[in-house]
Amino acid sequence: MTAKLLLGLLSALLLAPVGPASAAAPEFEIRSESIGAAVTKGGGERGPALAVLQDGTLILGGGGTGGQIFTYEIAAKKLTRVASILPSKRRLVDSRFAINDIAVLSQTSRNAKLLVSYPRLGSSGNCVEIAIEQVNLNLITKRATRAGVWFVTKPCVPISAVQHTSGRFAVIDANSAYVTIGDLGYRQIGNRDKRGDLGSIFKVSSSGAVKVSQGHRNAQGIVLYDDKHLLAAEHGPRGGDELNRIRQGGDYGWPFVTYGQPYGLGDYVRPTKTGTHAGFIEPLTQWTPSIAPTELVQLPKEGWGEWSGQLMMGTLAKQSLVLIKLDRNLAVTDQEIVRVGERIRDLEVLSATQVLATTDSGKLLFISLRK
Repeated sequence: MTAKLLLGLLSALLLAPVGPASAAAPEFEIRSESIGAAVTKGGGERGPALAVLQDGTLILGGGGTGGQIFTYEIAAKKLTRVASILPSKRRLVDSRFAINDIAVLSQTSRNAKLLVSYPRLGSSGNCVEIAIEQVNLNLITKRATRAGVWFVTKPCVPISAVQHTSGRFAVIDANSAYVTIGDLGYRQIGNRDKRGDLGSIFKVSSSGAVKVSQGHRNAQGIVLYDDKHLLAAEHGPRGGDELNRIRQGGDYGWPFVTYGQPYGLGDYVRPTKTGTHAGFIEPLTQWTPSIAPTELVQLPKEGWGEWSGQLMMGTLAKQSLVLIKLDRNLAVTDQEIVRVGERIRDLEVLSATQVLATTDSGKLLFISLRK
């Protein structure tokens, strides 16, 4: 073989792509509207929880007292307060005391059956718990009534610790849903006998709650992918944010293992092992440094190009949307990060061609694929 031919072969090998070429990042059109009245303030700002009714009317949760429920008519840009479920004596003036999520369990032409999660002070006023409550909304009168508390977490943790409340829903049917419960910053979260309901995912109904999994730090996103695979996105400490496939009886390792790192000596808990998940269920993927994932949605099956039917996730720290592609075995095969410059608090599919987000700055973001 001549030197010239050998040089040509080496050049071809060096220039050849390794594996499949990465898909081009999608281009989105993003339109924003202000809904500042629905933001909870105090110790920072928290954008409202979000749900979508069949006619496109929005249900928002939060507001000045943290526990208010609103309807929002998009065409008229009309925000209407319909209920207040968190009295001032059961909260501090702090944006962490705000509605975490709202789910629409069922709906008729006249009524909607809602499920709401929120942190509140315990009856003694010196500790914090998470409550899951049914609220019935009359769509004609725009009035809401409280229909009963489904679940209250234990233990009730010291107020000074409260963080990582999670409380996100994935609806199963008209009478049940999955809900994420964070570790609440509880210093004894590493003691399985004392952690109780914290750091877990539950299946809840009006008759009670059944634990599905444990070992979660702060799962702010959850979705029933293809209506059968339960997936959750959660915050790690300094790095180690995770996307997990949730299995009945599964232990996901917190605070014993994490791909992240501890914050410092003064943190509420120090993970036992870092940079590993050995001995516990591995995440489908993880992000280090942290991106602070929030809600997960599955995009419609058509109309979103190669991302049709795949996952979209909001973020806080990254101020971006993350697109995640899964294969039939739920292995992550591709990701794209689309910066929007806003802390995404909640995310819902609005229509076949549009996704809606709420932000901590008090905006609605209408997201669609650029044609």
